[in-house]
Amino acid sequence: MCQAAEDTWLVPENLSRSALEAALAEHYEVEAMPEYRATVTYVDTFDWRLYQAGMLLHMHRRSWSLYEKGGELTLLKQGPLCKKSCMVDAFPEGVMRAALEPVLGIRALLPLAEVELHGRQLHLRNSDGKIVLRLVLEQQCLPGDEQLFRMARVFPLRGYDEELAAVRAILQDEGIVEPVSPLAGFEAGCLAAGRRPLDYRSKFALELEPQVSAAAAMRQVYLQLLEVMRRNLAGAIEDLDSEFLHDLRVAVRRTRSALSQTKGVFAAGAIKPFREGFAEIGRATGPTRDLDVYLLSEAACLARLQPQLRPALEAYFADISRQRRKAQRNLARYLSSGKLERFLADWERFLNAADQADQTKGPLADKPIAILAGRIIRKHSKKVLADGHNLSAATPDAEVHQLRIECKKLRYSMEFFSSLYAQDAFSQVLKPLKAVQSILGSFNDLSVQQDLLLETIGTMQVRKDADAERAAALGALMQSLFEEQQPLRDHFAEVFATMSSEAQLELIASLFGKKALS
Repeated sequence: MCQAAEDTWLVPENLSRSALEAALAEHYEVEAMPEYRATVTYVDTFDWRLYQAGMLLHMHRRSWSLYEKGGELTLLKQGPLCKKSCMVDAFPEGVMRAALEPVLGIRALLPLAEVELHGRQLHLRNSDGKIVLRLVLEQQCLPGDEQLFRMARVFPLRGYDEELAAVRAILQDEGIVEPVSPLAGFEAGCLAAGRRPLDYRSKFALELEPQVSAAAAMRQVYLQLLEVMRRNLAGAIEDLDSEFLHDLRVAVRRTRSALSQTKGVFAAGAIKPFREGFAEIGRATGPTRDLDVYLLSEAACLARLQPQLRPALEAYFADISRQRRKAQRNLARYLSSGKLERFLADWERFLNAADQADQTKGPLADKPIAILAGRIIRKHSKKVLADGHNLSAATPDAEVHQLRIECKKLRYSMEFFSSLYAQDAFSQVLKPLKAVQSILGSFNDLSVQQDLLLETIGTMQVRKDADAERAAALGALMQSLFEEQQPLRDHFAEVFATMSSEAQLELIASLFGKKALS
């Protein structure tokens, strides 16, 4: 990740550091930096955003070190304490925060693994006294663990390729020939803590065989979504960041969508209590998520207003934040309840027994999933295209929202069954759908925000100057949101024209069946 594997090597146990330094000293002036020894805590987001970006971040008390893919190292002496979690805005303004912000987004950093580091950096200088290469000799181990990684990490400098080759040859002559990941200690620490790099991603991905039965295929879909729900429960309860609740809700929505789209795979009576249960989870998690979305827009909303109106709007968002804390307490109680855990356990038991119990099977249970998938995608494609053609400048926001829901259903069904189709053609169909969804999502967010503002203004009793200022700020914000919302209708028309073009319709038909639009 942060350092190419071929430039990090295991040092044999029988090779001492002094012997290696002596071998290097025959060709270079070796300048040894002070030894370092520390127990560091590696951090990353729950979905491994730093690791995916080729970045490695660890802390030792308040000291932080950030390694990037190109070998860049950024140090910060006075950073935040991250005992349980911390957000990027806890870091002071500077180089490290600037590097982290675009990668982390709104996700929290979480402590992942503790590793003991002990080592020394060597500067190798040529006859002119210029540093031509840096070599780090380091030991990594887990606290209280006998497993030890002894490493030689080569950091070349630009313009000294010959010296790099020469140093590699010296290392090889000394028996340093086995490459190793520079993250060996980090990865071992993650495994010891019950995590594995890239063990969680929010994107749905499942490999299905075309001839597998619909019941068996949907069982796989539901079990994967159940795993996502469970993986995010603790983070949503502890309120580590808003994405835990978001991913939990998306998994619930996908489950509800699949249950409604695949009627006939399981017996209606057997599935009814689960449809009702997931609907309840959706209702219980909705208020907190709605407030999250609104609070995430605070900075953008403040930027819309004249400076003299911003204090009143800040006070309004402070009220929203208080409402959110109350909603989160209610949510945590619900998510921690035995009732919810029993429901999820019942759902898992049902799924694990579904392909053996005839009484739970519906008339479509044994049909090949490829046939059923084509029918589902054709049905929702037809609905989305018809509703999209009917959308106009006068279409009420509620109907635009309904089109957004239909697009979600289509997107979910395509994601469930994507492995059944040629990926290049599939991506060409999915791309304009994503673009349409993005526009409709922005439109809906602006609509919801306006509704909330209108409701707030309607309940206000303007008796004091502060109330009048707030009403003025909310009214100005409503107008600004409305003005941003209107061009989205035109933008939708442009993107939808691509999605419904003749070429796209032919592609949809070729992928999902000739009856796609009939």
